[in-house]
Amino acid sequence: MKRILALAVAAAVLAGFGLSSRGDDAQPAGWGTVKGRIVWGGGSIPEPEKLKVDKDQAHCLSRGDILSEKWVINPKNKGVRWTFVWLAPLDKKGKLPIHPDLEKIKVKEVVVDQPCCKFEPHALGIRKGQNLVAKNSGQVAHNVHWGGIKNPGNNVQLPAGQSLTIANLVPSDFPVEVKCDAHTWMKGWVRVFDHPYFAVTDADGNFEIKNAPAGKYRLVVWHEDGGWVNGRQGKEITIPAGKELDVGQIEAKPAK
Repeated sequence: MKRILALAVAAAVLAGFGLSSRGDDAQPAGWGTVKGRIVWGGGSIPEPEKLKVDKDQAHCLSRGDILSEKWVINPKNKGVRWTFVWLAPLDKKGKLPIHPDLEKIKVKEVVVDQPCCKFEPHALGIRKGQNLVAKNSGQVAHNVHWGGIKNPGNNVQLPAGQSLTIANLVPSDFPVEVKCDAHTWMKGWVRVFDHPYFAVTDADGNFEIKNAPAGKYRLVVWHEDGGWVNGRQGKEITIPAGKELDVGQIEAKPAK
């Protein structure tokens, strides 16, 4: 009886400190926020590239020139847009604890549109179980050609005013490329995750991941031309319980 009572007290003490009794897998209890900014680190900021639009020009150029979104850099603060940032466990076979408010997927559909001969948004993340809706709100026909490792994809014609629902996309280390073969300059990116702890940087290069599990994890960054910005395994970070971790500025530049 005394031994059982002692074990119970020890377990209670561990729980009080927010630790698991599993040894190496122990993590502080609670949840925190991770934020930071991806900035250009490749020297002089490149000028936006004007893309060659050689089809359906009356419609496609009705809003002006179409610029490449391979590198979208804010000249005022060097912030890099359209960069994927996410958390990963230290052990590849591990799983990220998920905050109770985020366990259930509340938005079942995520939309990428083609209103004027480019994909909007250019890059987006979705969670396993969400459907990707490819929409064509433009005035000309497109085709949606998508695929990637573990997501072989398809190629489907999409008339003006129509939409296509793409279901059952699975997580992968590599993104799903989305393009239009009819308008060859059009390209976008979709990353699929098995957790909610991901973000795509905004026009200032900012990202923020809320309700993240406290403890030691990896912060992974990927850009379509910069590749694995801080290495494929990412950078180890420690998220404090009940607090905010600002990782500061992370430089991105063209991959070698």
